[in-house]
Amino acid sequence: MFKRKSLILMLCMLIAALALTACGGNNETAPASSSPSASAGSSSSASASESPSADPSGMPEKPAELTVWPDVDTDKLAVLEKAAAKYTEKTGIKVNLKPIAMNDQPETLSLDGPAGKGPDLFYQPGIGSLVVKGLVQPIKVDQAVLDAYTPESLDALSQDGVLYGLPLVTETYALFYNKKLLPEAPKTFADLEKIAAERTDAKKQQYGFLFEATNFYFAWSLLGGSGGYIFKQGDDGKYDINDIGLNKEGAVKGATLIQSWFNKGYLPKGVNSDIVGGLFGEGKAAAIINGPWAINDLKKKLGDDLAVAPLPTLEGGAHPTSFIGVKGYMLSKFSKHPEWASDLAAFLTNEENALDWFKQTGEVPPVKNVLSNPELTGNPLVAGFSEQIPYGQPFPTVPELDHVWDPMANALKFIMDGKDVQASLDDAVKMIQDKMKMAGAK
Repeated sequence: MFKRKSLILMLCMLIAALALTACGGNNETAPASSSPSASAGSSSSASASESPSADPSGMPEKPAELTVWPDVDTDKLAVLEKAAAKYTEKTGIKVNLKPIAMNDQPETLSLDGPAGKGPDLFYQPGIGSLVVKGLVQPIKVDQAVLDAYTPESLDALSQDGVLYGLPLVTETYALFYNKKLLPEAPKTFADLEKIAAERTDAKKQQYGFLFEATNFYFAWSLLGGSGGYIFKQGDDGKYDINDIGLNKEGAVKGATLIQSWFNKGYLPKGVNSDIVGGLFGEGKAAAIINGPWAINDLKKKLGDDLAVAPLPTLEGGAHPTSFIGVKGYMLSKFSKHPEWASDLAAFLTNEENALDWFKQTGEVPPVKNVLSNPELTGNPLVAGFSEQIPYGQPFPTVPELDHVWDPMANALKFIMDGKDVQASLDDAVKMIQDKMKMAGAK
């Protein structure tokens, strides 16, 4: 399919950059990787101080201040503060950072933006329904800036061919395992189930493997890997929102597998991110499914015992279809300084700042020169994610995706509790259709 071909192009870029070579380490929304500025272009591009974003011509008068809404994460905020300070030193423009939880930003912006209290840039995992809600405007940067990023990362922040932001992080998820408990990564989920059968002792809070099974973001890998789909995608890359596959054979098969793990006691009911990360970090879980945002924290706890591998294969050799997400700085519809806000977005995601972001957070930027940097290519933890990328799928770039998350979360909770899988997914699809209809989808 169109998106599959596009993904293979991305894979060639990432595999070349993140091939298995040496060893390394890295932490915690997204959905892995992203980001550059004009200085992050090809190897012959200008340095950070000489980049188009750093020394723009024909720009309007400088504002005294630009406001950015980053996600709430103290460690990452410290990294962003350094980059923002460099921008202020270069341009004289103060950068006001106001952390707001990423998932809360769209609703907050819809209220604060019209009142003149919104940001110039805000941080989001893809385009979603931001265009439909009137929260973004087209980014204003030169082609030299755009050439620095992988095409797929720009596509994720675009709708109908119009780009509304610049990418900082591209991410997917993979299998973390503790080499002290598992010398080698399991190749199949059947192998992983054997490990669960041998190592699970709920009374002692010990498990063979854990993941957030009622979180659709993670569960999708098993539903999609078993042949399910969210919205049917044509050869032209377009999605048919009226053809929902979340209650059809493949999705039902994947959800039934998840239910069996709860029924067998391999997964504790109510499993969440705190349980997953906490027990794994304490050495009480041999393997977990998680994203690159968790690397730094787990590296501190497990040291050289931490390893990452692609997700094990399913029955028949099928590969789980992990989501591939892109997070980036979106240009607010309400920014009064779109040119300078665009310039700031390019600076915050340029090669120099993107590489520093990777070093400090473990999150991988989709900046071409950063992807080929030895800091990444020599890191086996990052390489583990790169091996999963060919089997991943991008989020459908349609606003109707917003209506999928809550119904599927509810369905997975019902499935966890032993309710009929088919009926639970049928109800979820009906709810998705109702939500789309209420939103005016055709």
